[in-house]
Amino acid sequence: MKKVINKFLLYVGIFILLILTFNISLYISSCFNSNLIERKVSESYEILNKEGMFYKISNLFNIRSDNSADALIINECYSIDSKEPYMSYMKARKNYKNGLSNYEIKEDVGELKTYVEIIDDETKEYYNTIAELGDLLHDRIHIYKNYGRYWHGYLVFIRPLLLIFNIMQLRNISFLVFSILFLYFINLIYKKFGKDIAVIYGLSLICSGYFSASYILEVSPVFILMMISSIVLLKNIDKIKDFSIYIFIISCITNFIDYLTVPLITLCIPISIYLLKLFRDKKDFKYCIKFLIKNSFIWLFGYSFTWISKWVLYDLTIKDTSMLNIGFGQALFRMQRVNEAVGISVSYISIILEILMKSMIYILVTLLILLFLNSFKFNKLNKNAITFLLLSSYAIIWYIVLANHTILHNYFTYRNSLIFMLSILLFLKESFFYDLKKG
Repeated sequence: MKKVINKFLLYVGIFILLILTFNISLYISSCFNSNLIERKVSESYEILNKEGMFYKISNLFNIRSDNSADALIINECYSIDSKEPYMSYMKARKNYKNGLSNYEIKEDVGELKTYVEIIDDETKEYYNTIAELGDLLHDRIHIYKNYGRYWHGYLVFIRPLLLIFNIMQLRNISFLVFSILFLYFINLIYKKFGKDIAVIYGLSLICSGYFSASYILEVSPVFILMMISSIVLLKNIDKIKDFSIYIFIISCITNFIDYLTVPLITLCIPISIYLLKLFRDKKDFKYCIKFLIKNSFIWLFGYSFTWISKWVLYDLTIKDTSMLNIGFGQALFRMQRVNEAVGISVSYISIILEILMKSMIYILVTLLILLFLNSFKFNKLNKNAITFLLLSSYAIIWYIVLANHTILHNYFTYRNSLIFMLSILLFLKESFFYDLKKG
């Protein structure tokens, strides 16, 4: 009993330390005047305005950016008021300038809604985040929006970077970072688990849109965190005594930096790596399943409580609305089966099936490449590898539980297919295929 209490207190201590760190880092990044980033924000606006709300990154693969969200992120960076840094990062306002903005739209449940403002006797209807950013830069907008239900931890990095770089330069830096992390990660996988596993991880990342994610400010932070956490794990995989604490810390950081894009990858990729280690350590099926379920719940608790802590802190210190009510209301809204914004006829089941069918094609291509690189024979089913089948279902469960989110944002939630594709390939490789060259 004493051991359980000590472990619980350790988690509580780590959690409090992380929340303090999150607040301190956001406070520091909010302390310099937004005039210092105005030039790069203006350059970014011109780029985004030229590209439009949803810029096609690749016509061949039908990959598009989410300039709508990226304009919102830059708007939030610019809307920080250094005279009230705590209030600024807690509310994460858009369209805010001290002395200009005179009416606040409080957080509510649902999508960010259209609103109307009269500007120079002209009625302007928003929601176009790029247009909002342009009007904010030119002092033509007087309504600001509270967006406090997220931590918006990306402000810690993006706001200082806007001192020097515009969004196009940030994309180039991001692509470079993604490339370096990819090569380093695949090299570590190759050294630890061999060529075939390295091919599986590499192709799964590429086919699920890894490199296109580097182009998008909204999505790139969670991919960078996933890669860094996986690399740290691979470098210390034989030294880490308690994986649960490690994944708990990762889950808290995930909620801090992510915009509800594809957070599940920060659980599933590191845990898949550790499962491979357990297989090679000859751990039995029961141990592997228990490990997966236990750490999945720990990740979920860390992710959820980090989010709830933002709402609680907001309500305790800002007190202009009930962020707890809004937060839980939004969670229920994301679980609805229809979305009026895109029409109630859109089926989330058809969207899920389309994503999974593309993944199956990529899986078949990867298997053909593996067969070309090796000489295999079939083994009997390795019971341990069934653990990967359970892991593959996480993406499907996420899509079904957050059906509303899946319907509206399938242009980036499809990247959760990384979990499905990778897990199925690892199941097949670890279960059925025996390498004759090694044999």
